[in-house]
Amino acid sequence: MKFLLIFLFFVNLLDANYILWHYDFDKAHHKAVKEKKLLMALLLDKKASEYKEMMQEVFINNDYVDEINNNFISVLIIKDQKKTYPVELLYTLDYPALFFLNNEELFICDPLIGKITQKKIIHHLKSCK
Repeated sequence: MKFLLIFLFFVNLLDANYILWHYDFDKAHHKAVKEKKLLMALLLDKKASEYKEMMQEVFINNDYVDEINNNFISVLIIKDQKKTYPVELLYTLDYPALFFLNNEELFICDPLIGKITQKKIIHHLKSCK
């Protein structure tokens, strides 16, 4: 019985549809240039208790996840992380913050600041191309 539960957990995990996150902005930017894709940068404060729920609700198992993976290189930046990123470009005092950039690091639309929802993501995907 225990084996069956573990097996079902891993099968469900493998079936999950999720954003392919990068954790190094420079490498993500180079990949976006090489693949001629846009950049999506999510800035999080890990001290905020709701970030795990938001990640699960917004960035896993949603219809738009494949569209994001096909059109964007996504990078996850944690507040006060040691790896560098263009702080002056992605400056915010409010977290979470989601920025949409072209591969030349220019904004393609306004960022989403504060509570990020599925509805807001869908709207931005339609208007930020």
